[in-house]
Amino acid sequence: MSDNIFFAALNALTNNGCAPELAHSAASIVANDDPSKPDLGRTTEDQQIIQETLPYLQNETWDSTGAYDSYQTIDDTPHPLAHGQFLANLGGLVPDNLIFALAEGEDYPFQVMQELGIGEDVIERAESIQSRLGEMNYWGE
Repeated sequence: MSDNIFFAALNALTNNGCAPELAHSAASIVANDDPSKPDLGRTTEDQQIIQETLPYLQNETWDSTGAYDSYQTIDDTPHPLAHGQFLANLGGLVPDNLIFALAEGEDYPFQVMQELGIGEDVIERAESIQSRLGEMNYWGE
C-alpha cells in the first residue's frame, strides 16, 4: 500500500465533504491499486465505492481550507460539542479533516496521526477527549 496515495486521497475526499468512513475505504482502495491487473485489481465492490466518491472529487475546489468549510458555525456540525472540544484542543496541531473525523466518533485518525508523526502528547489529548465523550455516550453507541 502506498501511504502517500492513501493520505492524499483521504485528505482530498474528507476536505470535500465525503463521509469519513467512505473516504477511508476509497483511499485504501486507491492506495492498493495494481496497474498490472485488469481494473487495477479492484473488485466490483471496490469499483462501486470509488463511484460513490467521484462526486466529491469532481466538485473539488483547490482553494478549500478544510473539512469545516461548509459550516457557518460549530453549531451547524453534526456533533457540535465534540467538534468544539476537538477544535479547541487540537486546532493547528492536527489536520482539520482528522479533527472532523474524531468529532464524529471515528477511531482511524489516531493511526493516521501516528503515521504523520504528530506528537504523542497531542494524540493523548485527543484520546482523552474521545474517552470522556465516549463515557458520556455522546455518539449514542
